[in-house]
Amino acid sequence: MHSADVTRKLQIRNIPPHLQWEVLDGLLAQCGTVENCEQVNTDSETAVVNVTYASREHARQAIQKLNGYLLENNALRVSYIPDETSDMDGTQRGTENGRRPGYGPRGGLRGGSPSSGMPPKPPHADIPVRLLVPTQYVGAIIGKEGATIRNITKQTQSKIDVHRKENAGAAEKPISIHSTPEGCSAACRMILEIMHQEAKDTKTADEVPLKILAHNNFVGRLIGKEGRNLKKVEQDTDTKITISP
Repeated sequence: MHSADVTRKLQIRNIPPHLQWEVLDGLLAQCGTVENCEQVNTDSETAVVNVTYASREHARQAIQKLNGYLLENNALRVSYIPDETSDMDGTQRGTENGRRPGYGPRGGLRGGSPSSGMPPKPPHADIPVRLLVPTQYVGAIIGKEGATIRNITKQTQSKIDVHRKENAGAAEKPISIHSTPEGCSAACRMILEIMHQEAKDTKTADEVPLKILAHNNFVGRLIGKEGRNLKKVEQDTDTKITISP
């Protein structure tokens, strides 16, 4: 491993332990092409990953963009990995930096998604659609013994997480939808229809807006120069879109 390679390798520390791989993948992919990403076993509460980018330029952008980046109140710490952490030359330096020799890529952060025997995920990122729904409609969306949400996931071929334990006492709860763009759209539509029906039945609201949580990194692109992208979406879909500050 020669030193030119080293500057493509970064270590990212202070990652929230329950963060989904998809979110991290999405962040990393915005900075450039990721060749490899593996979790390092550490004794810290937060997660640590080593990332190899396709080029030094991508890695440089990642350091600029992600160092100090706030994820769920954790500021990420990003640094280049110096030569000695290379496993190529067989000179293991024991458990330096909390590294244990011979770790392999792990499925999810703190044992999240795929099992450890799986090949690394493809470099393109799966970015979930995240909705905010009024807490009083969550029960209807889940349905009796989860029947409604199961039906939605089956029909739209998506994976849906209702984060009902998050933000205890909050008026709204987040829902994450992982699927193709078409699957996400269909799932959103079905969830919105359930909320409309529930609002009508309980006479709680005349109108239920669809609230989508957009990542801060994407909001600029979503709005576009002088608001052009957003205007186009509004015109094409005949909707009124407000972006909260």
